[in-house]
Amino acid sequence: MKELLGLELKKIIRNKLTLFVCIGSLTITGILFSLAVFREIAIDENGKQYVGKEAFDLERMYDSKVAGLLTEDKVKKTIAEYQKLYSDPDNLEETAEGTTLKESVFVKYIQPYYSYFKVIDEVYIEPSTIDMTFSALEDVDTAQEGSYYKARENKISTLLNQEYLDWNYSDAEKEFWINRTDKVELPYEYGYCGGWKTFLNCSELLLVGIIAICICIAPVFAGEYQSQADSVVLTTKYGKTKLVTAKILASFIFAIILFGIHIMVALGVQLLVAGADGVALPIQLMNVICPYSLTMGSAVLMVIITALVVMLGMVSLTLFLSARLAKTFLTLIVNVLVIMVPMFLSISETSGIWNRVLMILPAMAVRPVYQDDFFGYFSYPIVTTFDITTIRLGVYVIVTLIFIPLAIRAFKKHEVC
Repeated sequence: MKELLGLELKKIIRNKLTLFVCIGSLTITGILFSLAVFREIAIDENGKQYVGKEAFDLERMYDSKVAGLLTEDKVKKTIAEYQKLYSDPDNLEETAEGTTLKESVFVKYIQPYYSYFKVIDEVYIEPSTIDMTFSALEDVDTAQEGSYYKARENKISTLLNQEYLDWNYSDAEKEFWINRTDKVELPYEYGYCGGWKTFLNCSELLLVGIIAICICIAPVFAGEYQSQADSVVLTTKYGKTKLVTAKILASFIFAIILFGIHIMVALGVQLLVAGADGVALPIQLMNVICPYSLTMGSAVLMVIITALVVMLGMVSLTLFLSARLAKTFLTLIVNVLVIMVPMFLSISETSGIWNRVLMILPAMAVRPVYQDDFFGYFSYPIVTTFDITTIRLGVYVIVTLIFIPLAIRAFKKHEVC
């Protein structure tokens, strides 16, 4: 069995298509994830712009000045300092949106600490809205005790109880999410976590690696048919038993190793530039009402595990198609359509069922939901309530378990010409 496994691994690795695809996909992955960090822009209090590693270094410096637990007193003090800027008429200007801080004032006092102010401002705005200038802080009553985390609770309640055209939360779903949010550790701890945030913001690009792996795996069975080696292979002693097992094991070993290399390239280049600081900081720094009790590091790990399981599911489908369709080209066409088509499908404003199906299709399933109000609270009431990350994992484990036996059966049943 070991010899068969080794031979099948060599067959995959030595294929010219494999070499070309591996080099190409790793290069593309490296470039795409590098662009995310090298295009980072930060502005200091004097309005000077920094790019790439210098930008992250600047963000680290400013974040270190405000790092620590976001206690109510600290938040109150920050909001008071923000509101104080509005007490000086020289800091203000009239715009179409109303009275706002002058750009020079905003750049000097707010822009350097943009991420910090964003974490504070987010609890005071409506779900799924953006406040680029933090205008919501102007009207916050700092005299109220516990206003920050109370505002967080109110925002979560608003999100769960408001009326939607596509999907309204049931009482069971509301209870599920409230229990989840109650488990989030308070107060939040703020600090620099640029490398982890950047990876989470572009981790769906790991889809490049998944597509590459499926291309490399496509000839595993179909290649035997096209070279007419099936007439020999299927008539040997172990052709329909150990050889099939060896082919599938070799495919999964190759896929896991190659995907691991893609992850190391993707995460490595970003942490090398942006740093690995803040691995233990809460994911709520990306979205203050995120219902998942995760650190930055565990959120990244969860994203990687989800992408890995999606990849294994797609490898299983590829093996089945390779065994069933008998042609590598047809296998690739069907595979690429299954993976890529969901990228061009849009979220529905009226069908929650469509949206929940769409979000578990391959191209969408590798996208993190932690930084989004709308997707972060996606739930699936199937007997009991499941969150979207659990459903994604479950679906692709089931896909894997279904298509592996089907691939074995299809190869065994193949008629030799």
